Amino acid sequence: MTEELQCYICDDETSTGILLLNQYICRNCEEELVNTPVEQLKYEIFRRKIKDIWRQFLQEA
Repeated sequence: MTEELQCYICDDETSTGILLLNQYICRNCEEELVNTPVEQLKYEIFRRKIKDIWRQFLQEA
């Protein structure tokens, strides 16, 4: 049985995705992040979420 985790970006609970600095990102968000052009607003949202992950990681270190 696979454990479902809550995505840091979209809050969905899935069992397929990646861990980035101890934060889970679902497969859908990962693919969308990689394929979103930098000039789109959605890219800026992803960028800010990843920046938040880095900040949390550095505070915990």
